[in-house]
Amino acid sequence: MPSLKQSIGNNQHISLDDVCFLISTTIIYDDLMQPIETELPELVYCSPLNIGQQEFSVTMANGLKAEKVFVIDYDEYDGETKLEYNRIKYNIYRTFVRNDGYIELYCEVRVGGN
Repeated sequence: MPSLKQSIGNNQHISLDDVCFLISTTIIYDDLMQPIETELPELVYCSPLNIGQQEFSVTMANGLKAEKVFVIDYDEYDGETKLEYNRIKYNIYRTFVRNDGYIELYCEVRVGGN
């Protein structure tokens, strides 16, 4: 079934022709009732974009190193704070909800996350 989002007043076409994994975490308990944090990756379609110079400068001033922006369908995002793309793990430090049904996920490389 065609998506309604494509016909709702968006002048710019976004092509979600790449894949990434949104990573949620859950706590499970072993036999000794010790908590173990487990990552649950979920495949989503995305459009990776480069960080603009202004975003890069602002994040550097705040101690972050912005790397990429991923545009995904807003309905796919459930508040995850981690993302994996091309076997590189990222922290999602900021989101921006667009008015065309997509959300932008601003990411930095995770320290020791590869």
